[in-house]
Amino acid sequence: MTVLIPAITGQVASGLAAHLRAAQVPVRALARDRARAESALGSLDGIELAVGALDDPDLLAAAFDGIELAFLSVGTDPRQTELEKGFIDAAATAQLPHLIKLSTIDSAPDSPNPVGRWHAEIEQHLTESGIAHTILRPAYFTTNLLRTAAPSVAATGYWFGTSPTGAIAMIAPTDVSAVAAAIVGDPTLRGRTYELTGPAALTLPDVATILTDLLDREISYIPTTAETMREAMARRGVPDYYAEVALGIDRSVQAGLHAPLTDTVEKLLHRPATDARTVLAERLAAFTAAPA
Repeated sequence: MTVLIPAITGQVASGLAAHLRAAQVPVRALARDRARAESALGSLDGIELAVGALDDPDLLAAAFDGIELAFLSVGTDPRQTELEKGFIDAAATAQLPHLIKLSTIDSAPDSPNPVGRWHAEIEQHLTESGIAHTILRPAYFTTNLLRTAAPSVAATGYWFGTSPTGAIAMIAPTDVSAVAAAIVGDPTLRGRTYELTGPAALTLPDVATILTDLLDREISYIPTTAETMREAMARRGVPDYYAEVALGIDRSVQAGLHAPLTDTVEKLLHRPATDARTVLAERLAAFTAAPA
């Protein structure tokens, strides 16, 4: 069986490819840039790579040749809905036997997070396509903090946000990759929707406390308003769509949509889910100011 993975440079996709390569499962990958793909994977040994755009119909038609299972995870993009629907349509045309889709725990038509609304639309399209499928809905990735908090923490010892009391059952992307690999390897696990979380629900002030202990200096999370955040992101040149996504995630977190805990990771992997402290300790250098 060869597994097709588009957008191979994503955290979960590249992690899944590593698991499959270790298990000697052939992988066919799609990427826009060969160098980035090689960097994400460490090497391209055991990977059949096709380079091109995901909206290229010829690329997709060729990509599905001989494929029995695909893992769909495009990543947050203003064209995500269009690209994932196009991939699903190509899969349906190729009569793909099974597709595993990475979604989000706050997927819903009325989600306060635009990405949650996008995923709900894509999930509906997948259901209507008739393709047999499995959906993974992880909570907020612990590694998101490397982007949202680490630069400010390294420079100032604090970071700002608009979700001071919302708890997050944050999950390590490596656990999501491992779950996807388990589903690839065991057909009896397919055909379901899995909500995936870490082992504890933490607020962002709780995360600041963990960082304070790990870094041995005071770290704070400072609540602010959506307008202030939007203005600050605009000054940094952050695109409007991404600013809305960032604020949408905060709205979901503050609404408690990332708080419910599940034991799905532990059941599927036969080990505890990776806690936030472990992930932060492994990536602690990102939260440390570079020497002048």
